[in-house]
Amino acid sequence: MEIRRIRPGDLEALRTLRLRALATDPDAFGERLEQATIRPDADWRAWTEAPERGVFVAFDDRARFVGMAVGSPVVEREQTVGLYGMWVAPETRGQGIGAGLIEAVEGWARLAGYETIGLGVTTTNHPAIRLYERMGYADTGERHPLREGSDLTIQVMGKRL
Repeated sequence: MEIRRIRPGDLEALRTLRLRALATDPDAFGERLEQATIRPDADWRAWTEAPERGVFVAFDDRARFVGMAVGSPVVEREQTVGLYGMWVAPETRGQGIGAGLIEAVEGWARLAGYETIGLGVTTTNHPAIRLYERMGYADTGERHPLREGSDLTIQVMGKRL
């Protein structure tokens, strides 16, 4: 497994991975598959090429993308970066890819000068919560709905960098 920052030529592979993530684990994301599939190419490029954002991918020995994570500033909280879009393909879970992606985003955030990092995870996603706890994240007590119309709740977790 290898992890690196996204490159301009990776756009189609990343889009494919993101759509797979939304189809496989729809309750893990605020965005719905239906929204992502109609997103124009310019939106995908902006999402991956924005200089203030760190988009990381994990790929296997056959150069297939098997995981992703995004670091992006949290507008409401100065010096805080958010960990977004975190996903690892089911067939590669349990191999340290999630931890590697988190470490990549955290490293990027430290170099960019952020002091804290936060994330949201559905309260029912116990494997992800355990991973984040192992990586040093703590529940902040903040809760909000996954998305409008959803019965699922997001718990916010964070840590100091």
